Amino acid sequence: MAPGIRFTGEFEAASLSALIPGHWYVGLACVRCGGRFAIMNEPSNTGIVEISGDAQFHAVCPNCGERAKYRAEDIISFQSAQGGSISTT
Repeated sequence: MAPGIRFTGEFEAASLSALIPGHWYVGLACVRCGGRFAIMNEPSNTGIVEISGDAQFHAVCPNCGERAKYRAEDIISFQSAQGGSISTT
């Protein structure tokens, strides 16, 4: 069975300010610009962690400044291709 994270409740999510190329993160894709931003390190650093739950997240995209509400099902795991707060992969 794959490791997993279950989110419940309502959260104010802040983006991580610096991503390390090649590392895995849990984050969101902006509803406006599509840029991926991390809200936490992916604990296994492999991308295999399953995300579930019924949580809601309020987050501001560090790329375009769009503030939006996201659901747990909107959360993604991704590997950063570059440093900074936005990833291109």
